[in-house]
Amino acid sequence: MRYELLGERLLVKVLESRERTRSGLYIPDLVTDNTPWMKAEVLEVGTGRLMTTGVLVPLQVAKGDVLIFFRSMTPGDQLVVPLDDGEEGLVIREGSVLAILRDLDKASSLVDDAGRPVVIQ
Repeated sequence: MRYELLGERLLVKVLESRERTRSGLYIPDLVTDNTPWMKAEVLEVGTGRLMTTGVLVPLQVAKGDVLIFFRSMTPGDQLVVPLDDGEEGLVIREGSVLAILRDLDKASSLVDDAGRPVVIQ
């Protein structure tokens, strides 16, 4: 399935969620350690932010970026969607992004769900 995002929305894959329920759903770090933010890799980006003047401002986040974002507890702010690999993605707004992690070493401390190091291309 291919997602074409609109506006300032991003499709991300959370990198550090290791806890799962019996049915296979991930338990976010927010629930287990009260951390209000998560790390994720950007899979797709929207078209940009449309200003009231009609100008389309491009997003600062690009496909492939690794970022830290606020995990929202407001209903409708974030949407869990299925990905082709059987995993789950999360649709968030660019406004939730705190930082883009740049110049990560190839052997960074970021790991995927299986505990393997994340290699940044």
